[in-house]
Amino acid sequence: MVTYGRVDGRVLSNLERFVGVENISTREEDRYCYSRDTTLFSCQPDVVIRPQNTQQVSEVLKLANDARIPVTPWGAGTSASGSPVPIKGGILLDMGAMNRILQIEPDNLVATVEPGVICDALNEALAKHGFFFPPDPASSPSATLGGMVACNASGNRAIKYGTTKDHILAMEVVLPTGEVVNTGSKNLKSVAGFDLTRLMVGSEGSLGVITKITLKITPLPEHYASALFIYKTIDALARAAVKVRRARIVPSMLEFMNAKTTEASFKYAGLQGLPAGCFLLVDCDGTRESVEKTLDRCVEICKTEEPVHVEKATDLAYRDKLISARKAALPALARLRPTTCMEDCTVPVTRLAEAAVMIEDIPKRHSTEGFDLANFGHLGDGNLHPTFIFDESVQAQREAFFRSLDTLYKEIVLPMGGSITGEHGIGLIRAPYMEAELGGRVTKLMRDLKALLDPNLILNPGKGKGGPYP
Repeated sequence: MVTYGRVDGRVLSNLERFVGVENISTREEDRYCYSRDTTLFSCQPDVVIRPQNTQQVSEVLKLANDARIPVTPWGAGTSASGSPVPIKGGILLDMGAMNRILQIEPDNLVATVEPGVICDALNEALAKHGFFFPPDPASSPSATLGGMVACNASGNRAIKYGTTKDHILAMEVVLPTGEVVNTGSKNLKSVAGFDLTRLMVGSEGSLGVITKITLKITPLPEHYASALFIYKTIDALARAAVKVRRARIVPSMLEFMNAKTTEASFKYAGLQGLPAGCFLLVDCDGTRESVEKTLDRCVEICKTEEPVHVEKATDLAYRDKLISARKAALPALARLRPTTCMEDCTVPVTRLAEAAVMIEDIPKRHSTEGFDLANFGHLGDGNLHPTFIFDESVQAQREAFFRSLDTLYKEIVLPMGGSITGEHGIGLIRAPYMEAELGGRVTKLMRDLKALLDPNLILNPGKGKGGPYP
């Protein structure tokens, strides 16, 4: 059992000296605001610090390491894993003030940013140069680049463009000891050392604090077009998606929502006049000729599963509205119950239909009044987001939720050869299932790596891929 130091008067005095009194707070209301993400877990830090530069981050970590005080990095709090929840108290390191776009180099296909830059803000800046950063999580209006790197976010366009890790070239990272290191290279190709950049991507703030990110940027496509399908059943929808993949078509998006999510999201986004059912969105980008040809082929394939509604969205404003409806799935579902908990599993594409049907049946298996489930996600790469909707203040519903997690991961996802997380990370919520997927030896190797870089186990302790500790 690790014993941690306390944030006492001496520590606070030094922290104020490092970052300035205006960038530090112990007020109850501030600490409460950083006590939880979108999961059920809640714990307040002892102090909130908003560093302005790398040097301040380094000084804070040196002090914390010497005094063995836990430090939890924080991006925007949009996590769905419990990863930024400061379960050991200590220092909450809000990286939001480090939000500068430092450099955009179109000719070199790179941009360099600080971790607090918002995803959509970066894409607005890149669009002026004819480029974009492809990873597109639903939380893109508020998600920070640092947080996206920490969990290897992906989102709607991953089927074609990959995940965050596929676009990160180099980083400046402050290790738990306070040492500042640079990983990777600003060049598009380099194998000069071990790939420490990839090690840091997806490490959930447990190996170092990211203070600068150099990323690869992509030219904006010439043309976009989407097609909308409504199906009576989730298995028909999933079969259509598998057929698109089987035809060796790679659209830019292949997104779905089950009937419950579709109804809530359409209402939330103001979409009217569409029939009830399960929503499938196919989006294509590229040259005008290739987009129209690919979309026509997708429509032809998806019609074989007999949708009740088919509609092409070649008008960009309407296309954007459909994408917004899909990205609004979680806030739309949040209107239905006091609590929404979104999960993040992946299954082999060939087993999508089977998995989707089994997931739909989970609430029946744990019959509890007021407890229900919705589902949506990225069918193109087998990434599903079963979202449990209930009232966490009702003990029976809370217990049904945790039983349902066992059903989801132990009885459906892992037996199918799937993964317990595709883009949200382990955090707290999926920690109990990590060893079941990876095995004891790999889990120990990850803990050994954590101990090598963070010998006092101060950085985001007790969760993620480096914990919890046995």
